Formats: sequence, structure tokens, C-alpha cells
Amino acid sequence: MKKATIQAVYDWIDGIAPFLGQEEFDNAGLQVGRPDNPVAGILLALDTTPDVIAEARERGCDLIISHHPLVFMPLLSLRQDYYVPRVLSLLIQGGIGLIAAHTNLDKSAYSGSMAVMKRLNMQNIRRADDYTLVGDLPRAIPMGEVQVLISLSLKSAVLRYGDAGKEISTLAVAGGAYSEGFQAARAAGAEAFLTGEVRHHHAVEAADTGIALFEAGHFATEQPMMEELAQGLQSGLNALNYNVQVYVSRQIPYLRE
Repeated sequence: MKKATIQAVYDWIDGIAPFLGQEEFDNAGLQVGRPDNPVAGILLALDTTPDVIAEARERGCDLIISHHPLVFMPLLSLRQDYYVPRVLSLLIQGGIGLIAAHTNLDKSAYSGSMAVMKRLNMQNIRRADDYTLVGDLPRAIPMGEVQVLISLSLKSAVLRYGDAGKEISTLAVAGGAYSEGFQAARAAGAEAFLTGEVRHHHAVEAADTGIALFEAGHFATEQPMMEELAQGLQSGLNALNYNVQVYVSRQIPYLRE
């Protein structure tokens, strides 16, 4: 078995979700560590928090792959009483590298949108825009029942913007914070749109245009892709004959009820 490096893991991610495809505002890529650092264990998480780093150390992981970049905006100082510098310090002290795969991953086949579609057993899945997928329910059912289905599938409280009795058969999904996606969803023929966070002015406009909305939480609509990504990465590294174990973090960064 060969020894993997951060560069080898980076290259695999780049193959399924090219970093050049990230949005201009984004900061995906290698954020901590050297490309030639060896990798024996990888922990996947939506966010790099002190608890995630502690879990990585417990599991013997020397690389974290996060969805949300830890360093997103330029740092003006490295004061240890500030959150990002403190977390960076924990990574460096622990000898743990960090790769962020953000909007490039959101556009890939491993996106949160696709993972949620699979959880909901949607059929005839097609793309409305870079981040929004549209699919068909097995049959038309009332919005109230769809709300319960989403809640059970994602294990999250779900807000509904629309009439509980309105029947829908076509649902669009965009994981994370992308309530503006309702416009592309409606244009693609969706009767309802599920995302993680709904902004007020989007809810107002959506109500006027006749498309219903579901809000299931940022974490709940993106966490499912971590399992999909872990399976794909583990298979990819195994195929390359690398002796690396891939894990998904058990940490939830905040309580949402």
C-alpha cells in the first residue's frame, strides 16, 4: 500500500469537484498544511470547529476536509482570543491539515442538493441551475405531508411557507443558504422549493409567484453529502492503493430546535 499525501487527496477532490469552478467570492482549497504532508486518516465535516479538531485527534486523522472554508475573509490579526485564529492554531498545533471544498462541491454530483434528493427518493432528477435540482415525487401529496417527509428524512425541524393542503408532485432542492434558487426552481416547473435558509424577501416574492417553500436548516440540508463524499473518497483512495481511513464527523456545531 502506498502512503497518501494531502496533494493526492486534493487531486481526488479536484477530479470530482474542480477547484477552478468555485465562485469568485469563495476560498476553497488547501488552507492548512503542506501538499507533501502524509495522510493516514481523514475526517469530513461541514465546519472546522474545536470539537471537530478534537475528534480528528481522537480518531488519528491528520487531515480534515470541511465544506465551509475556515478562512473565508482576509485575517487582520492572529489574536488567539478571536475564533478563526484560535481554530487555526489548534490545527497547526495538532499537525492537522485542512482542505475546504465549498461552492465547487456544491456544483458537483456530490452536492448537498443531490444527497437530499436521494434521501427523499426523488425521481427524474434534473438541474435547474448550478445549485438547484428538480425532481418528481412518486405521487402528488399535500404540502403538509411533504413537510413531515422532509423532517423525518433529514431529522430536522422544517418550516413551511405555503398552504399545507396544496398538493405538489414536483420539488426542487438546493442545500445550504440558497433561497434565491426558488426562481430557477419555478422556471424549471417545480411547485415547491426546499433549502436550508429562507430570506424574508425571497419568501415574499415566492408567495406572490405561487411557489411554496420549505426551510430545513443549513446543517440538515448539507450534512447528508458528507456521507456520500466519504464513501466516494474512500473508494477512490482504495482504488489508488492508498492506506487511508475516511470518517464523517459526529459533531453538530449548534443546537437548533
